[in-house]
Amino acid sequence: MKKIIVRNKILSHGRVSSSYINLCDGMHYSSSEKFIMKHGFKNIMKALYGEEFESDLMENATLYQSYCAAVDSQKDNDYFLCLYQIDEDFAVHLTGNIYLYHLIPHKEEVYTSIVPWFYADSKKYIGDTWWESDIEIINNLKSISIVEFLKRYKGY
Repeated sequence: MKKIIVRNKILSHGRVSSSYINLCDGMHYSSSEKFIMKHGFKNIMKALYGEEFESDLMENATLYQSYCAAVDSQKDNDYFLCLYQIDEDFAVHLTGNIYLYHLIPHKEEVYTSIVPWFYADSKKYIGDTWWESDIEIINNLKSISIVEFLKRYKGY
């Protein structure tokens, strides 16, 4: 099961795409590089994701260093969570609780390839992990009905 790194900041549904449209004001960019050159990395991160960057270079930013720490350790930190990706749209965070995250699409769009991590636009509690392994929980999430899942993991 693939793990991904997700920013632990839930953004409102449609915020990123709407902010991108407003920022571009009718302009079309063929690459992330051209988009960044025109608007500046700090300005883009503020406008699209509500992030305050101290540098116009992502690699120099504290947030990026925290991302790298999460990648290296495969453990949650103050800014990022390690989630199992269920499919293109969803990921699950397993601690003592089970949370289902709806991911903001990480496609080949100019604005979604700016950062290497994912953002989510919703988070739902769906149960407690109890005694089961991560793999068992993920398999059940994919194979049993939502009602059975909620009963099994006390997600009500």
